[in-house]
Amino acid sequence: MNKKLLVVFTLIFSFTYILSGMSVSAQTASSQTAIPQTTAPGITAETAIVADADSGRIYYQKSMHKQMYPASITKIMTGLLAVENGNDTDVITAPDDIQKGMPGDAARIWLAGGEQVTQEEALYTMFLASANDSANVLALHTGGTIDNFVDMMNTRAKELGAQDTHFSNANGLPDVNNLTSAYDMAIITKKALESPTLMKYFGALTYTMPTTNMRKQTVAYQTLHKMMKYEKYKRLGVIAGKTGWETMSGHTLVTVAKQNGRTLICVVMKSDNNSYAAYNDTVALLDYGFALPASSEKPADFLKPAAVITQSAPPVAPDPVTSTQKTETEPAVENVNTVPFIISALAVCLFAFLATFYRTRKRTSRVLQRGTVSAGVIKQRYKA
Repeated sequence: MNKKLLVVFTLIFSFTYILSGMSVSAQTASSQTAIPQTTAPGITAETAIVADADSGRIYYQKSMHKQMYPASITKIMTGLLAVENGNDTDVITAPDDIQKGMPGDAARIWLAGGEQVTQEEALYTMFLASANDSANVLALHTGGTIDNFVDMMNTRAKELGAQDTHFSNANGLPDVNNLTSAYDMAIITKKALESPTLMKYFGALTYTMPTTNMRKQTVAYQTLHKMMKYEKYKRLGVIAGKTGWETMSGHTLVTVAKQNGRTLICVVMKSDNNSYAAYNDTVALLDYGFALPASSEKPADFLKPAAVITQSAPPVAPDPVTSTQKTETEPAVENVNTVPFIISALAVCLFAFLATFYRTRKRTSRVLQRGTVSAGVIKQRYKA
C-alpha cells in the first residue's frame, strides 16, 4: 500500500509542475502582448520634433534647436500674420515687379502687375500651390514693404517663444539668412492651429481660383501635402500641413494629425533627398507619438511661451531613444504569479488527505479483523 501512496504522490507532483509551467508561460505571453515596447523610430531627417498641440508636451525630438533652412514652411508664419492683421475680403493689387528676383522654377500662380486678388485667394494659393508670389503680395499688403513684413515675422516669432529663428523673406526661397528650427516651427504651428481663419487655408484640400480683373479662367489647385490627400495615410487623421523644398533646405514638412481627441504637431527638416523620405519619417514619428500616453509622471520638455523662456534656462533636450525607457533609479514593479503556489498548496492538502484516509482505513481494517477474530473465539466456545 505504501508503494501505491508513493505513486499517487508522484503523479500529483508531476501534475502540479506541469500546471505551474503552463501558467508562467501564459502569463509571460500575455504580458508581452498587453504591454508593447515603444521605441523611438530611426528617421532620415536631420532635425525633427513631435509635440502635443494642446499641452505643448514634446514626445520626440532630434536636434530640435538646430538652425535649419525652412523653405516653404516659412509660409505658415506669413499666413499667421496675414490673418492676424487683415481680412479675407481685403483686395490686394499686385505691383509691377511682383515676379522680380523669382527663380525660374519657383512655385507661383503668375500674378501680373495690377492684378487684383483678395486676401482669401492669396492665402489659399499660398498654402495649396505654395505660390511664392502670393506670399509676397500678402507680405506687401500686411507690412507695406517686404522688409517691414520680415521684421514683423521675427518680432511675432519671439513673442510666441521661438528661440532659433531669423526670417529674411516671406516665402522661404533660398537665403542663407532665412533660418529656423524644428522646435520654433512647432511653436509657430501651435499658434496657427488656434486660428479658425488660418485653419481654413492650412487644412484645405482643394481650391478653385476665380477669375480676376486680369485672369479670364478659373484655376483648380490641390494640396501638395500627400498625407492630406492620399487614402493610404487616412488612418493618421491629418488635418493640416505644409510642404517645403529648396536646394539648401532639402525636404521639409510640417504635419498636424488628430486621433482620439489628441492633436500632434510633427516637423521634419532635411529628410533624405526624396520627397517620400519626409513622409516616411513623419508617419513613423506620428505612429510613435500616438502610441505614447498623453501624459506621464516622468519629466518632459514642453513648447514654452516667451514668458516662460525669460524666467528659466533653455530646456534640456531629451534623448529621443531613451525618453520612454525606465531609468536605473526607477525599478520595475514585477507581477508575481501566484498560481503555482496555489496549485502546490492544493497538491499538499490532497496528499495529506490521502495519507490520512489511508491511515484511517488501515486502522479500521485492523479493528474489524480483531472483531472478527473475537467473534470466532466466542462462537467456538459456545459450540463447545
